[in-house]
Amino acid sequence: MRLLRHHAPKLAVQGVSEEGAARLVDYKDHPELDELDKLVVEYSIAVTNNWNKTRDEVFVRLRAHFSEAQLVELTWRIALCGAFNRFNDILQLEVEQGVPHSEAAE
Repeated sequence: MRLLRHHAPKLAVQGVSEEGAARLVDYKDHPELDELDKLVVEYSIAVTNNWNKTRDEVFVRLRAHFSEAQLVELTWRIALCGAFNRFNDILQLEVEQGVPHSEAAE
């Protein structure tokens, strides 16, 4: 996934190894993520892939950690990243050197 490779350096600053970044979508038993990190990854996947199936209980858990304004910003950032990735992939644009195209774009 392009998004994960793109964010690997930023994740490294947060203590997530390169290997940990590569398996970020396997968040449920990820040893490098705390419970809040896992919740944010779960929500990111929901926004990206399951937006029409997201249940209220996810928002209950998110609201225990984030204000409404923070939740709106988090959602907006996730949605924008997804939109940029889809845009770049469909047009087969290489945005950064060293970040290969996703399989869908090749």
